[in-house]
Amino acid sequence: MSEKDFIKDGLKNDELISIIKEIIEKKNLDENKNLNINDKYEKLKLEYDFFSSRYPMLFDLTLRDGPFDWDSLNYFLTIRNKIINNEITNENASIKVGKEWFDKHVDTRNLHKNKKIKK
Repeated sequence: MSEKDFIKDGLKNDELISIIKEIIEKKNLDENKNLNINDKYEKLKLEYDFFSSRYPMLFDLTLRDGPFDWDSLNYFLTIRNKIINNEITNENASIKVGKEWFDKHVDTRNLHKNKKIKK
């Protein structure tokens, strides 16, 4: 199975969004608020077995404390669609995303200050 087939074989973007919303809602239910993070994780992992095993990073991101980053998810889903529609290869998408996220999240102004100069 190619990487593209793996991507196409999963859920559609609207299904992913719907499941993420469900998990966030259930995570915040009163009956789940008193559970420790490990128990909450295991409970929701059982309930969303396919999602948690097929998309483990998304599942983990969904259960993190704090607000869910919908803008980042939409960005990745847009790239995912481009791969599925043969607008970009998986390799080129990976390079593009890596560079954009590096540029966005890494402050390169101080990188050289921390390096020791060898003589």
